[in-house]
Amino acid sequence: AVVSTQSTGTSSVLAASKRKQVTDLRGFQVYPPEVSFGVLCPKGSYATTVTLKNVGIDSSRFQIKCPKNRDGLAVRLHTDTNFVAAGMSVKFDVCVTAEDVSEIGHVAHDITVVTETEIFKLPVRATILPVQEYDERSRSGTLKKLPVNIKIVDVNSMATTPTTVSGSMGYKVVA
Repeated sequence: AVVSTQSTGTSSVLAASKRKQVTDLRGFQVYPPEVSFGVLCPKGSYATTVTLKNVGIDSSRFQIKCPKNRDGLAVRLHTDTNFVAAGMSVKFDVCVTAEDVSEIGHVAHDITVVTETEIFKLPVRATILPVQEYDERSRSGTLKKLPVNIKIVDVNSMATTPTTVSGSMGYKVVA
């Protein structure tokens, strides 16, 4: 009896055989790869949405970790689960509350995304101007507009904790 072998030509198996590693078929992509809020007004709250896409061939879990010294920084998931099917994505908001400053302040944090196969950082950057300088730049026209993806959540509040940044919108706050 002659036994013939038939090769499997599915894209996942074919790609794995070319790369020689199945781990190449797992992972996440984050968009945008860096969050830049630009120049912010003191006592304001700002947010942007980040997409985390599972580009692998298997469903996978993830965890988002904020830095311990995260004054004014919050992350809110748009879902109650940390499980993402292959090819699907989840969204989360990154929120910054600009504290009142006496001199130019900079926000420079890294949010850590931990998946089953990798750990990567999402840099979050912003510049906060003192009220007087912010007003002067606004009047003179030298203040750049906020990036298109940044939403003003609350300009007049002085939130004392990041969980009050965008109010109760049904998000799950990540510690």
